[in-house]
Amino acid sequence: MPSPSAVTSPPSIDQVTRALSGVNDPEIHRPITELGMVKNVEVASDGTVRVDVWLTVAGCPMRDTITRTVTSAVSQLAGSRR
Repeated sequence: MPSPSAVTSPPSIDQVTRALSGVNDPEIHRPITELGMVKNVEVASDGTVRVDVWLTVAGCPMRDTITRTVTSAVSQLAGSRR
């Protein structure tokens, strides 16, 4: 069992949102948070983070790129899990 000092608490919704503010839409070159693309952020007690991102167009060809970038930004937060 890890020591209490080694246990990391999950990130807050605010921390996740701040991390997402560094994710730009690859075509518009503006943060997805400013574009209103982030519709929901949930953080479970085990650190699992769910982010709902609405794309600017149906069938967006950059979907995989945006997903990878969002996943990368959130996974860098202490206490987050995929």
